[in-house]
Amino acid sequence: MRFYRVWQNFTGLTVGFVLFSSLLSTPVWAGRYIFNQKPQTLHRYFGHPTNKQTQGDRITYTYQPKNLRWLLPQFPRSDFSITFINNQAKTVTLNFNGNFDEYSGSYNYDQYLATKFYQYLFGYQPPIWHELTAKFSGNETIYFYEYCLGDGVATSFERYGYKQFTDTATLTYDTRCETPYNF
Repeated sequence: MRFYRVWQNFTGLTVGFVLFSSLLSTPVWAGRYIFNQKPQTLHRYFGHPTNKQTQGDRITYTYQPKNLRWLLPQFPRSDFSITFINNQAKTVTLNFNGNFDEYSGSYNYDQYLATKFYQYLFGYQPPIWHELTAKFSGNETIYFYEYCLGDGVATSFERYGYKQFTDTATLTYDTRCETPYNF
């Protein structure tokens, strides 16, 4: 009987501690949904778009929020656009807008920058970085790449020139990037 009371007190203390600690902890940031969202939802995330282009059922909004300059200080004229088809977000395109002369290094879009941009968009670090495709275009300086960032998101881009720069990088939903990964 005595053991039962000790066990009961221990269980009560454990449950009490768990409840108390859950009140003190900060909630986990689950991220933002981007793909298949309506323009109004994404305007709340990224502010008022600076440009709108319409082509049939395809609408592309361009955003240039001030905190993007903080994210990409070496590319101050960069912006990003989101293309909506039938009022649902389908692609996100990061546009470097010709900032190559100011950037002394090569590979302006790589795992580091893709991770920063993913975190900016979705609110958390991408779970993986896995090459899906690497193709040589036939021209000595043009290469096409696709990488899986996880949680259904893939990024694709071309590198060209002797420094292998990238004009734009695109993020899309891709089932190959859903868990479980079957690479």
